[in-house]
Amino acid sequence: MKPLFPIAILSIVLLSSCVTKKEYQEMEELKAFYEQEAQSTDSLQNEYNKLAEESRQLEIEVRNTRLELEEYVVTNKSLNRSYQDVLQRLDRILDERNELDETASYEKVAMQRQLALQQQDQDRDRERLEGLEYELYQKGNRLNTIEYDYSSMKGTLQERNIRIQELEQMLNLKEDNMRGVRAGLDDLVQQFSSRGLSVEDRGGKLYVSLSAELLFPSGSTRIDPSGKSALQQLAAALKNNPDIDILVEGHTDSDGSALNNWNLSVNRAVSVTQILTQFGVDPQRLTAAGRGENLPVATNKTAAGKAQNRRTEIVISPKLDEVYELLSN
Repeated sequence: MKPLFPIAILSIVLLSSCVTKKEYQEMEELKAFYEQEAQSTDSLQNEYNKLAEESRQLEIEVRNTRLELEEYVVTNKSLNRSYQDVLQRLDRILDERNELDETASYEKVAMQRQLALQQQDQDRDRERLEGLEYELYQKGNRLNTIEYDYSSMKGTLQERNIRIQELEQMLNLKEDNMRGVRAGLDDLVQQFSSRGLSVEDRGGKLYVSLSAELLFPSGSTRIDPSGKSALQQLAAALKNNPDIDILVEGHTDSDGSALNNWNLSVNRAVSVTQILTQFGVDPQRLTAAGRGENLPVATNKTAAGKAQNRRTEIVISPKLDEVYELLSN
């Protein structure tokens, strides 16, 4: 604040009395001096306010630092208490040593020895405290590493769970589709079951077995009309379903040479695939294979068993390309 009192006095004097030019000049200088002092006072006041604000901020920082230190002290409470006890004991020993009679030299020696022992205890406690602080630091680092690993593992598990859910949904769709294919074959089974056509579920696949008597004349690879009728109805149930793969396997009995039986089974499988493609089944979904006499379903020692072994099996399986692609990622 400006010192208004001296300036006011000067103004009154100037207004109420006649002064000489020299006196007037001295008064003007005195007025300028007080105005300068007033400005200095304002500057000091501003500086004081600035220092007060900085002091307040420092007090806040000191208070925050004190809180942090208190938290740390709580964490190491038992060790700090032990350390403080040692310091208190040391202070008491120092006080007692100062009060000892200078002439009691032997007591001084004994006290010095005790002080040395206490100092050693203090050093050991300090080393122990420093070791525990370092161990706490290491545990904190390990905890951060574990938390990071846990976060990474959690993210990986979440990704895997999502992939598993996608895979389960995909497999459920495949299973539903296979059940739909199985239902579409019921009429075919009812119509041709008496002539050697059957359908069996094995390991998530459908095995449509057609006897050689239903499809081929004896020893031939040419499909007769009744066989074409059965294959036509089978093709109608399969051709509009792009999510299945079809394997056509030819089988024979053990009569004749193994080479002839192999060739016959291959040729019959190829004939069946050709008929299926003629009736609209995508050839890219068809695979023909000959098994010869190697996979019998009955004994070849009886005529009935041989008749069961002479067959064509159409293996219908869900198309798993998308599943394999999901598993490979």
